[in-house]
Amino acid sequence: MGIMYAFDTSSRSRKAANTWQPAGRSSAPVAVWPGRRPESPGAGHDLSRFAVLDPGEASIPVLGQDDEKVEAPDAGLGPVLAQAPAAGGDACAAPTSMTKVVSGSFQGGFSLDDYYPDLVGKGYWGGGAGTAGTFDTGRRVGAKVQLFGTISGPCDSSKFSLAQSVTRTRDRINGVTDPTEGQTFDDIAKSGRDASRAPFRQEWLGGGLNISMADPPSIGYGATTNAEWDRDFVTSLIGPGGRQSVSWSLSIRVTSGSVTRKTVS
Repeated sequence: MGIMYAFDTSSRSRKAANTWQPAGRSSAPVAVWPGRRPESPGAGHDLSRFAVLDPGEASIPVLGQDDEKVEAPDAGLGPVLAQAPAAGGDACAAPTSMTKVVSGSFQGGFSLDDYYPDLVGKGYWGGGAGTAGTFDTGRRVGAKVQLFGTISGPCDSSKFSLAQSVTRTRDRINGVTDPTEGQTFDDIAKSGRDASRAPFRQEWLGGGLNISMADPPSIGYGATTNAEWDRDFVTSLIGPGGRQSVSWSLSIRVTSGSVTRKTVS
C-alpha cells in the first residue's frame, strides 16, 4: 500500500499525513486515505481487442500535438449515475459507481484547465472550462465531459485504473467516409497521456474517494466543411475485483461551414 495522505475535506488539496499545516489554512477535519503510486500507462487494461488509433484521430487530445479531430447536453440533463452493484464482499475490490457529467459544473472544483494544462489558451474548448456541455468556437465544435468513479473506501486508490473506448459510429468529412468508421479503439492508449496520475487523473473526497478524468472531443471546421461525426464512448474505473462503466455519446453535423447539430448525452 502506498504512502498515507491526509485529505483536507474543505478543499481538493492533498498533503502527506502528519505534516505541518501553515497558519491560515483550513482547520476542517481531514480524512486519511491511502495515497496513489505511479503506474505505467494502461496498467491493468486488456487492450487486445482494440485497434491501434492513429494519433491524428485521437478522441483525447494527443500530448504535444495539435489535432484537427479530437475524438451537448439537451436542456435539463445532469450527471447520470451508473447504479452500484449489490453490497457485499471486499469494499476495495471494485468501485461503487461511475458518473458522467454532461451538463452543469464539473465536480470536485475541477475544470478542463486542470486536466489539460498543456492545451489552455489554444482554442480547444472555448470558455467555461469548468462547465460541461457542448461548445462551438467558430472554428472547433465539440463537448466538455467529466467522468468519475467512486470508491467507498478507505482503499488504496493506486489499485484502480481508468479506461475509455471510443467507437467511430459515423465519420464522414466532405463526403469522404473514413475507413475506420464503425471501429472501436482504446481512447487513452494513443493519446500519450499518463492516465495513472495528475493532470490527466484527478481525485477528490465527497461521498467516497472519486477518481476522475475529462474529455473534450471535437473537430475543427471551416467555411466549406461538411461533417457527420458521431462518437460512442464507454468510460470505466477498474478495480482489482471489478469495474463500473458509463456510456456517453457525441453527435456533430456541419453543413457548408455551419454547425447544425452538437449534442452530448
